[in-house]
Amino acid sequence: MIHINGGLSNYSDYSYSPTFPTTHNVTPRLHRIHEIGAILRATRDDGAVRALARRALAGLAKRQVLAPQRVVVLGLGNVQWGDAGVGVLALERLKAAWQCPAQVELVEGGSRGRALLPVVASTQRLIVLAAIDFGLAPGALRVLTGDAAAEHLYTRRPSRPGMGFADALACAQLSGRSPREIVLIGVQPQGCDRYGAGLSSAVCAQLDATVEAARLWLRRWRVAPLPRLEHPNIGD
Repeated sequence: MIHINGGLSNYSDYSYSPTFPTTHNVTPRLHRIHEIGAILRATRDDGAVRALARRALAGLAKRQVLAPQRVVVLGLGNVQWGDAGVGVLALERLKAAWQCPAQVELVEGGSRGRALLPVVASTQRLIVLAAIDFGLAPGALRVLTGDAAAEHLYTRRPSRPGMGFADALACAQLSGRSPREIVLIGVQPQGCDRYGAGLSSAVCAQLDATVEAARLWLRRWRVAPLPRLEHPNIGD
């Protein structure tokens, strides 16, 4: 049996008295998780209260699973170096054509490199749009996930100044704060070595496909964007 004095505001309010006669059911108000833990410890022989506490904990876990998770769509690259800017231009086109839910953040990472660590470390799901040297024909589009995505971001990014995003990703992983899911949507560049050049025709032709691939992943994660009524074409 349980003797509860003055409600459930702190641990000192709980006392267990095996000789106290209980004449009615006690349904405690469960405000905080540490209070539920205290009830479990103080009422080891009271199955009804323990069952109530377990249901409350299960409900909390379910709410945490269903809670909106932050999603970041990150456009990488330097638009001053030809095809290296395809990730930023694709992000701009996505932003212009689609209205994303509140938990989706579109981030123009540009060439900020390791300065993007706070962005990477604070999101549960990350989509990266970037020029990637797959060793394929110019304009080839590939979508990679998980370790394969991280590996290509480490080793296959064009080596333009200030584009060390791999440093930010590595720091997030070492600190245990890397995204739970990473998706890389990469386009094979034709040339990233001419300052002031625009996108090549082969890469420019893949802007819409890059945006569509990102949209499909957002829909898969149940944060699908809605189309805007009017939008300009970015990158044409």
